[in-house]
Amino acid sequence: MILSMQYMRALASLFVVFHHSGLKAATYSSNPLGWFHVGEAGVDLFFIISGYIMCKTVDSRNTSFGRFLLARIRRIIPLYWVLTSLALIIFIVLPEKVNSSGGHTNIPLSYLLFPTEDKYLIQNGWTLSYEFFFYFLFAVGLHLTSNKKYLLPVVLILLLVSVGTVIQPKNYLLGFMTNPLLLEFVFGILVFYFFKSRQLTYSTGLLLMAVAGIVLMYVNFYQPGYPRVIAYGVPALLFFVGMLTLEPFFQKNRKSQTLGFFQGVGDSSYSLYLSHPFTLVAASMILAKAGINEYGYLFVLLLAISSVVAGHLCYLLLERNLQKVVKNYLPPLVSNKSNKKPVSGLR
Repeated sequence: MILSMQYMRALASLFVVFHHSGLKAATYSSNPLGWFHVGEAGVDLFFIISGYIMCKTVDSRNTSFGRFLLARIRRIIPLYWVLTSLALIIFIVLPEKVNSSGGHTNIPLSYLLFPTEDKYLIQNGWTLSYEFFFYFLFAVGLHLTSNKKYLLPVVLILLLVSVGTVIQPKNYLLGFMTNPLLLEFVFGILVFYFFKSRQLTYSTGLLLMAVAGIVLMYVNFYQPGYPRVIAYGVPALLFFVGMLTLEPFFQKNRKSQTLGFFQGVGDSSYSLYLSHPFTLVAASMILAKAGINEYGYLFVLLLAISSVVAGHLCYLLLERNLQKVVKNYLPPLVSNKSNKKPVSGLR
């Protein structure tokens, strides 16, 4: 298991959870985290992680376009569909509790994750739309030799983003397919290539992480208006590289209670990411009735803690059991011709 990946998943999901907890608090009284403007950067870190992990998962393994995509569907869709169905029930009974910020909710496209200007039943699903588009582009190159199969999606993404930059499409679907956010998956692929042939020292890794923190604080407090891939993507990339450099340290200290907490959150990060909108609605209603919404920071902290606990329970009780149910119904990622075993901890 690559521990640095699990810790980064944890941090990415916690960034998003605190960001949304602050927004939820604002609907009851005020947002004590009104100064925290970079919570969405957790999504950018997730995209970089995906680019790297997809390379790591299929490296030196025999897999095909179809088998790869089926494996990603098996991993992503079951929990998403179950929670989307729960959101649909809530939407029918209490429509004001789903997408309360406004906008049209598109039920069919919520299940299909097809890019749309409308909202999904679980609005966080917009990131999964980008994930699956990347998976498609990534799978296109899997028939090539090991040294080239990752370069094809890089070239395709660079071409798409370049076209989008030139033509500035008004059509939503074209805008989606040429969005510079796709470059963050490229970041992950290029980091994979980099670490295949070389390593960095601990001091270099710590320096990169420090620079990432400084850049993110600058963006947070000065909000310079840079494109997202620069404002969030670049510091996320620097942080990502720094964390990978510290992997031997994490392995050596894996029994640390603090690191153990982050590993647990990292394990349940997908469940946490999808389930926390539900938790925020329920927890905010309960806490508000108790009058805790008047205590800003405490209110947000309890919302975030509730989300983490509920997310971990979702992982233990639902996500893991769903994976057990579906694993026998879809082909494995690794071909039977390969004697390689799946890499533990990679998703």
